[in-house]
Amino acid sequence: MREPAIAYWPGAIRPGVTHALASTLDLLPTIAGLAGAKLPRVQLDGFDMSDILFRHGPSKREAMFYYPMFPDEEHGLFAVRLGRYKAHYYTQGSVLSNTTPDKDCHETAPLMHHDPPLLFDLEADPSEDYNLATPEHPEHQAVLQLLQDVKAEFEGGMVFGEAQVGRGTDPQLEPCCTPQCTPKPACCACG
Repeated sequence: MREPAIAYWPGAIRPGVTHALASTLDLLPTIAGLAGAKLPRVQLDGFDMSDILFRHGPSKREAMFYYPMFPDEEHGLFAVRLGRYKAHYYTQGSVLSNTTPDKDCHETAPLMHHDPPLLFDLEADPSEDYNLATPEHPEHQAVLQLLQDVKAEFEGGMVFGEAQVGRGTDPQLEPCCTPQCTPKPACCACG
């Protein structure tokens, strides 16, 4: 996905536009770096974006990895972006894509494995309509191999953790709309 973002900090961030690759995964390392905080001792998928924000420099992020809604070791990554190219190894419909004219994106579209993966040039085709991994485009085989190598390297070091979504909620961890109230969490109902 390509989403615009605005960073505003008068006196620190100069106005400008960048097309550098960044992700919300980069927020934790960036904010920790700005605050002088130490990062947790775990493998993070994010990078410090300070060079982009303050110096209009390049992104430290070379690739973007796309996971399915519910990742698992059997399927691994669904897609990989490297520079202007993106390869889809799996596709699956989503309720978030019901408004697109492409029926393969709607929530009823089944999980599909692509071998070879679908390949798109995001600069020439931002809507990802024209697959370049076809016999008519043999000139893209080197790009496809490079994406495959990047994917294999990333997945080689990937560790799947226990999914937290199904664990339920803990009222002790929910935000409190009336922070001065007692007893917590019973008095914290927001609404």
